[in-house]
Amino acid sequence: MSALRAGLARIACACALLSFATPAIAQQTLDIRAVVNDDAISAYDLAQRLNFIILTSALRDDAATRRGLARNVLQSLVDEALQLQEAKRLGVTVTKKEIDSAIALLERQNQMTPGSMETFLKSRDVDERTLKRQIESSLAWGNVVRRELLRTVSVTEEEINKTLERIKANADKPRILAAEIFIAVDSPRDEAASRTTAQRIFEQLGRGASFPQMARQFSQSASAIKAGDLGWVQAGELEPELDKALLEIPKGGVSAPIRTSTGFYILLIRDRNEPKSRSGDTLVSLRQVLLPLPPRAAPSEVASQQQLAETIAGSVSGCDDFSGVAKELGAGMSGDLGQVKLGELPAGLRAAVSPLAVGKASQPLVGPEGVRIFMVCERKSPNEAELPSRDEVERRLVMQRLELRARRYLRDLRESAFLEIRA
Repeated sequence: MSALRAGLARIACACALLSFATPAIAQQTLDIRAVVNDDAISAYDLAQRLNFIILTSALRDDAATRRGLARNVLQSLVDEALQLQEAKRLGVTVTKKEIDSAIALLERQNQMTPGSMETFLKSRDVDERTLKRQIESSLAWGNVVRRELLRTVSVTEEEINKTLERIKANADKPRILAAEIFIAVDSPRDEAASRTTAQRIFEQLGRGASFPQMARQFSQSASAIKAGDLGWVQAGELEPELDKALLEIPKGGVSAPIRTSTGFYILLIRDRNEPKSRSGDTLVSLRQVLLPLPPRAAPSEVASQQQLAETIAGSVSGCDDFSGVAKELGAGMSGDLGQVKLGELPAGLRAAVSPLAVGKASQPLVGPEGVRIFMVCERKSPNEAELPSRDEVERRLVMQRLELRARRYLRDLRESAFLEIRA
């Protein structure tokens, strides 16, 4: 009965609108392209969204473009209906003030005078309601996801540490100002359709479509609300396939669709910040073991201490083990040398220490006081000052997981809904 009442209400509403509509609009309003539970999406709704996307994305307005976009735009409208329905079920609302604020932000981003968006859209035969509905569904869904899912997402200290280690290991690689368009593959049956969607978007970009607008309209990542903007990222922060692409794509370049474990990504490289060559400023925490030699030591004494040093270097594992050996030998100059800059070390010592991995012993070095072995216990690149903080890494990891759960949430809504898609 509720579905019947809702259907009758839609018909009554449509009839009221049609009494004020032109014959063409009336015909489009009655032409239903999709039914989503108790909501209908008309040919008029679809045409208006297509008009808006073509206008804002600098696409060529022809039949081929509209045919290529129609399927994905209709799916977006279906998802918006599901998101608004779920928000309504949960009592999550979006105020007129919030929608107006979002429109004002769009006006500022596009260097438009305040309040001019409505006039601009009307002058291009675009119903302002198509923009407002898109904004409302985006805000409502964001509120639903935060309220229902955020508390279920957690990140461990170990995961943050591992991510930071990967980023630090790539500190000498460029930092990239990037943007993304993401098309999810939530199940094997989505593979072909998602690949086709990503390829069509890539082709439209090649014909001059606006990357920010295409990201806003089609990307299934949380970054879509920011036109796909990822900010400054570094190798180690993203999935391995994306890290590799970031280093290969030139400034201003757009990648072909990249398949990852979660779906297809198209990346835009907005800027590239090459790391400064300041290896001499690298800070190392250095420890040593000194095997002393007497003044004017005989070659046999030098050889004996050198052999012992090689044995120690080959057997110690990590800085704690190395410090234990230094303490056991009891030599006065063995132990922690503190933090030093590579550029301030003598040339011979710098050459021995520079290539050392953290926790690995150097080859023995023979000097006037004796035979020395060195170990780097910490290395801090001058570029590490530009690395993300623990809070930033945690926030990114949380958002990645939240996005994945939000997509599953929407997928479950699709699977449990009454959906009828008409050609």
